[in-house]
Amino acid sequence: MFKLLIPLVLLFACHDEVTRVAETDGQQRVVTGDILSPDIQVVPPLPDVTVDAYVDPCEDISNTDEEYCSCHPRCCQNQTWYCPPVSTEILAKNAILDICDETYTPCDRNLDSTCPPAEIIYESPCNHMFDCPPGINEDFTMYYDCDINGVTGRQEVKCDKGRLYYGECVSCIPSDEICDGIDNDCDDSTDENQLNECGLCGPLPQDICDGLDNDCDGDTDEDLIRECVTDCERGIEVCQEGSWIGCTARQPSAEQCDGFDNDCDALTDEGLNCQCPPEMVGALLPCMEPPLSCGMGFKTCECDDEECSVTKMSDCLALCAWLPPELVPADEEDTCDRLLGLPINPEVCNNFDEDCDDLIDERLTKSCYSGPEGTAGTGVCSVGEQVCQEGQWFGESTSGDMVLDFCAGEVLPSREICDGADNDCDGITDFGEEIPDTDILFIVDWSGSMQYGISAVQMAMNRFANQFSAEDKLKWGLITGPRVLTGSQDTEYLRRETDITSFYDFMNAFSSAGAFSTDSSNEMLRDALYLSVRSISSNLSYDINTSSWQSRPDMIQSIPDLQNFEINWRDDADRVIVVFTDEEDQSYLKPEVPKSALVEALTASPDTKLYVFTKFYHRPQWTDYVDATGGQIFELTSRSEAMYNDLMSILDEICLSSEEQANAPRSTTSNYFMPVSSKVRLDFTLRMCY
Repeated sequence: MFKLLIPLVLLFACHDEVTRVAETDGQQRVVTGDILSPDIQVVPPLPDVTVDAYVDPCEDISNTDEEYCSCHPRCCQNQTWYCPPVSTEILAKNAILDICDETYTPCDRNLDSTCPPAEIIYESPCNHMFDCPPGINEDFTMYYDCDINGVTGRQEVKCDKGRLYYGECVSCIPSDEICDGIDNDCDDSTDENQLNECGLCGPLPQDICDGLDNDCDGDTDEDLIRECVTDCERGIEVCQEGSWIGCTARQPSAEQCDGFDNDCDALTDEGLNCQCPPEMVGALLPCMEPPLSCGMGFKTCECDDEECSVTKMSDCLALCAWLPPELVPADEEDTCDRLLGLPINPEVCNNFDEDCDDLIDERLTKSCYSGPEGTAGTGVCSVGEQVCQEGQWFGESTSGDMVLDFCAGEVLPSREICDGADNDCDGITDFGEEIPDTDILFIVDWSGSMQYGISAVQMAMNRFANQFSAEDKLKWGLITGPRVLTGSQDTEYLRRETDITSFYDFMNAFSSAGAFSTDSSNEMLRDALYLSVRSISSNLSYDINTSSWQSRPDMIQSIPDLQNFEINWRDDADRVIVVFTDEEDQSYLKPEVPKSALVEALTASPDTKLYVFTKFYHRPQWTDYVDATGGQIFELTSRSEAMYNDLMSILDEICLSSEEQANAPRSTTSNYFMPVSSKVRLDFTLRMCY
């Protein structure tokens, strides 16, 4: 029976309607059919399953994990640590410190000293930071031997702002031959056509009294006569076999009891208690010496025994002590002060009270001069003054100390310079040449690294100001940059401190220009040069009117504004521009001033010369500009004496004649200076006058 039912069930199942939905990944299988069919089961849906797909990677992360600083950037403080130096190289390493607590709250010990010590989580090896210490600049110079085609030379290496600059290997640089024991023009000959008759450099020596033929004329000490002076008087003496002999002036001698001033100190027989000739017994001789308290008294020769075989000089006493009783007025018999002399004038510098006013050597001064005879009162040379103290002559030094035999305030001959004054006191001012009207413009790099160099310039100009007398002929101007002004820390300025003006106003502007800008770095001196000649150049290929100062990455501005920034040169004056910088030429106008445009502008600026003080390794960047005007490049240094000599050589050229300028030694290829009075122009490209 059971076997018969199975086929029957299968038969009914094959005829029922059944729908199947195919199962796919992630889907439930659903089966539908006729619910009346007893052989079909309904499968219930599978339950929903929810999966959390996100896991926070920063949760419970430690500072040893590589992603710690990405998760907690405020906790990671980057620092730079300097390592022990290796030779001149400066090394540094990077370090990362964890400054957070367990709750990832930062606490910086630089701001809060109560913060706990930070934990070092990373420390790099020591790496290169600077070639050399960035703050030493002027004090760092090294020299190395080098080789050029088998010829030994020398290479100079300097440190500037942390970088080493290597100069060229120099074996010989051709220049005009001068008399210095060096082959200046590199022709394998030394000092050719430069030596005097004695075979030495410099002017021919004058013959002096030394037994030698100093002037190489074949005669020794010929015709040498000079004045000689003793404490007693003046005379003359002659040179013989290298020695001065025969001074005709009377020589001081030891004081003797003879009634004469033997030692030429204006006193007679002073300080002596000695025998004297019998014929002088009773003669009164004036004296001013103890025991007399002041003024002038008298002393006499008196007998020391009854026979007057021995005589002696008495003490210096008042006149009343020597008068016989019958000559003393009755009312003065008891009032004679034997130690009170007669007041006399003037007071003498001898540590004695001549005028009896209880003051010794008071208000005694005298003129003095230690320069060559005949120069006092000529040119700038003038006498000084000494004061008497305790019988000796003193001068007051600049520190306020009194120095024995020092002549205070005297002005002695010095090197002749072109300043309108007779500096060497020879009666000839400025080499005998008339100073032409000349405008001088200083363009000064005012960045922090220039502090010591410009201090040397200011000291040199202060020294120059002491004797400056060409106020009407020489006028001055000053441009500085880059400047960071108060209240504008985000902007660097090029500033015209003063237009062409008097030397007095120029020096005031220079001394009051303010502190150097340690935060500035945009030396816009190529722009300053172009702006300085825009009012006089006939070839301005760069258009200032369509340009502007750059604003990125740093803001640049000028005072006055760019469109009005120019120098008002005098129409009939020669012009000198002097640049001071320790950087190469740079432009911060937008677009930049091309180098060629500046060369063209300078070449077409009449009666203009450019001089540049800079570092040796920046010399090539400035040479084209200097050559365009026939100027010169000097070494920028912090030594005030060197800066003074170089600046004065520039001023000397103002006074030189055209022939003298042509023969003057130069360090650049162009030697021509055009005086405005000549109205001659030089095309520096064609080397042609027109």
